[in-house]
Amino acid sequence: MTQETRADTGLLRHLLRHTGGNVLAITAAATLPMLGVIGGAVDISRVYLVKSRVQAACDSAVLAGRKAMTTLTYTDSAKARARSMFNVNFQDDDYGTSGTAFTTSANEQGVVSGTASTTVPMVLMDIFGAEPTTVSVTCSADIQIPNIDIVFVLDVTGSMDQCPDGWCNNNPSGEVKKIVSLRAAAKDFYTTLQTALAGNDTSQVRYGFVPYSQAVNGMDLFKASPDTSKGELPLTELIGTMQVESRVANFTTYVDDLSAQQISQFDQVFDNNDDDTKEPWESDTNNSTQMSNWDCDQYGANKSFTIDSSPDVYLYPYTSWPGGEGIGASELYQKNGTGAWQTTEPTLTNNGEFYDKITFERESSTWSSGKKSCRREVTRTRYTKRKGYRFTNWTYRPVSYDVTGFRSGSSLNFVSAVNSNLVIPTSGTFTPVEMRAWADQSGLTSSSTSWDGCLEERDTTPAATFEPIPALAYDLDVLTGGTNDAHRWRPILRDLTYDRGQKANENSTSNFSRPDYTCPSARMRNLNVMTQTEFNNYIDTLQPGGYTYLDVGMVWGLRLISPQGIFANRNLTGPNGGQISRHIIFLTDGEPVSQLTTYSAYGVERMSERITGGSNSPNAATRHARRFQALCDLQRGGVSIWAIAFGTSVTGNMEACADPGRAFEANNTTELQNAFRRIAQEVADLRLVQ
Repeated sequence: MTQETRADTGLLRHLLRHTGGNVLAITAAATLPMLGVIGGAVDISRVYLVKSRVQAACDSAVLAGRKAMTTLTYTDSAKARARSMFNVNFQDDDYGTSGTAFTTSANEQGVVSGTASTTVPMVLMDIFGAEPTTVSVTCSADIQIPNIDIVFVLDVTGSMDQCPDGWCNNNPSGEVKKIVSLRAAAKDFYTTLQTALAGNDTSQVRYGFVPYSQAVNGMDLFKASPDTSKGELPLTELIGTMQVESRVANFTTYVDDLSAQQISQFDQVFDNNDDDTKEPWESDTNNSTQMSNWDCDQYGANKSFTIDSSPDVYLYPYTSWPGGEGIGASELYQKNGTGAWQTTEPTLTNNGEFYDKITFERESSTWSSGKKSCRREVTRTRYTKRKGYRFTNWTYRPVSYDVTGFRSGSSLNFVSAVNSNLVIPTSGTFTPVEMRAWADQSGLTSSSTSWDGCLEERDTTPAATFEPIPALAYDLDVLTGGTNDAHRWRPILRDLTYDRGQKANENSTSNFSRPDYTCPSARMRNLNVMTQTEFNNYIDTLQPGGYTYLDVGMVWGLRLISPQGIFANRNLTGPNGGQISRHIIFLTDGEPVSQLTTYSAYGVERMSERITGGSNSPNAATRHARRFQALCDLQRGGVSIWAIAFGTSVTGNMEACADPGRAFEANNTTELQNAFRRIAQEVADLRLVQ
């Protein structure tokens, strides 16, 4: 190897070993490819970002345009609303775009469609000669909830008869009663929802109603021949024999005497100038000569009538009177209603025997207007042998009654009062219904009652907490029907219920009062399709009365709307197989109120103690409030709960019950209508097709 070759080889090796000068050369050679890769990624990302923004703006715009349509016609106003919404959500200045275009249209079914496009410049790839890119999107909006179920749970308590700011007398604000405002707002809800759903003839909207106070009226829900397609239940879901806080009559006092009863009285008045057979010495009407009392005995033709078929009893002439002329009073007797009348009082020995006594009172005479009037009287009295047991007193206590006929609409006959002198052959204790079936109703006051439709809840347990709901609280079970007596509801039997206070049993000769009670006149209606007229006619039946039991209303609202419960066969899916959006609209005008002396869905609490269990801590109202909250939490997420507090604060129970953002406070008629309208618009729930 030559000296030069060795030198060249050493130089290369030297350069290889010293790389500091190579970095710049390599970097310079790689710069352009790197710019291409990075620039492409950045610009492509910008294109995707712009397209996403344009798509979102397009979606929002057609949704706004569809919401602005009150009919199937896509008006210029609705188009302007769509354009305005697009411009708010996408502007060229934000992304450096140009040539942005947006157009919309609607078909005959009311589906609003739109297209949007814009040109996106290349920021980095422009140095490589890349052209701006145009992005285009399409969008459309329509009503996509195929079926909607709405149950109105409406407060119809007594305070709904007031104005929102108190009593309506001399009301300076001009407000009407709350019940009137409720009727108007509910009707407006129907109109608002139907308008929002205009043109959607493939989905179904059903309405159900639970007007509540201290009880609910189930007359239209339970039927002898139920139509299951309408959501009716058989009467066998109601209990057949129920225990009532009632009373029994005690016949335990032995007697052996006679009981007198006047059974008839006959009298006759005639004037001394009514007969043509006057004697010469008798005066004319206008003659001033007066006649003595006994002249009536000798005046005129026979004045007679019949007491019994035998004998005829004559008031004239005096010769027909027992004892003859001038007798002041006479008596006749007849035993057991048969045989001849006699003048001797008969002897009675056996229970139930009787005799009638006829007393003849002497006639009297009076002068009036110049003429004399004569009056004679006959009285018939019956004396009955009482040998047995007299009514002693009432025992006020729980009593079981057969209500199978009562629940089906038949009258339940009973005795409401007993004569203190009534005697029966044998001693015993009898219910008012048993006494009404006796053949002899003498001394008994008969009454009858029919079911008004209000329901007493099924079995429960007096729990203080409901996390979880106790297994024995069947009244809070919204899924199970009346499959056994513990699960069956009871027809309220108020007319046979008496308030004995907090005593276990109470003996008294007095007729204790019946408890305070109000049954809503408006009946519960299950979920069904309704026309505007049908809806309005039903709303007009709402009438105020009673106390506020929120849990009673909510439990029935959940029972009517639950997809897994009693009505699962008609609530699980819509008739078109589509999903159902479920909503409860719960309205009240006050906090829970529990009256221990009123007959509610839980009986008379101070006697039955179904809620308190005899405990005063916490009180009944608190426990009802906790039950209400437990029910609100029961199907959270499965049913949308909207709450409206009318004329009261929405905080507390109502706000906690409603879904987030779905509690409203309305302090006057206008605010109530606005709340219902907002709910209707949100329930319509317009969704995007694309």
